[in-house]
Amino acid sequence: PTGSYVYVEFTSTSSCPVLECWFVQEKAGRGGGLTGATTQEKSLLHIQTDSHDAASQKTPTDINPERVYFVTDPAATLCHHSLNPPRGSVKKPQCEINPFLPQPSSLTWVASLTDSALSPIYLDAEWFSSAFQGLNEQLGISTITRAPTGSKEHNVILSVTSKTLSVKSRLGEPVLLDCGFWADPSSPLSGSGFAVEWRYQFRGNGRVVVAYDGKRDRLADTQEEGAMLDFDGLHKKGNASLILQEAKVRHSGTYICSVYLPYLLAQV
Repeated sequence: PTGSYVYVEFTSTSSCPVLECWFVQEKAGRGGGLTGATTQEKSLLHIQTDSHDAASQKTPTDINPERVYFVTDPAATLCHHSLNPPRGSVKKPQCEINPFLPQPSSLTWVASLTDSALSPIYLDAEWFSSAFQGLNEQLGISTITRAPTGSKEHNVILSVTSKTLSVKSRLGEPVLLDCGFWADPSSPLSGSGFAVEWRYQFRGNGRVVVAYDGKRDRLADTQEEGAMLDFDGLHKKGNASLILQEAKVRHSGTYICSVYLPYLLAQV
């Protein structure tokens, strides 16, 4: 039989979104100090999986060109379909960007990451912390990105994700709270270990459920009974999910998964 063939090529970046975000930062006071009040501006993130040409993109008229950023995410975490709804969709993913200041942590299970006390020149750059929520709560993502000072081209250095933003469970059954992370292997900060902390919060009160120093392979002695991590998956795949072996009434509340690299922190 005769027929015609159509050759279609998909580039690796074809499904990555252009995201409208709020850029939120503290207002500077007259003396240069921060006032505690915040400003928010519309901004635009062009997501791709490899570095790209920033000049070829058009900017909507209601967005300040100074707030248009080009984000390279080699892991393609930000290219998840829940962040890229069909054109014309009424529902949109949520996105907020904040300036981020890299700094060492004094927490006992994190302090070993910066025990050399050297502050690398690499930190002297523009850093952002961004939070994303996909449609229908399918996915929550937190990223730390870096751009050379004065540049609009950011690279994802650390990303933390969760696919279980809301979980229901029967009493007595095991519960999995999903959390995964990716660190840019080319970053000088990713070879010095990591730390993971799960914290529980309910009505203003909080407690550490489990905390792990991945550099020293050591659990903090705050671990709650019946709470577990998969250490093999954590080191091999960045699987930081929390397993509660038996759901109890006291487990109801909010859980925060925090992942630390030297000087960096991202949490969902």
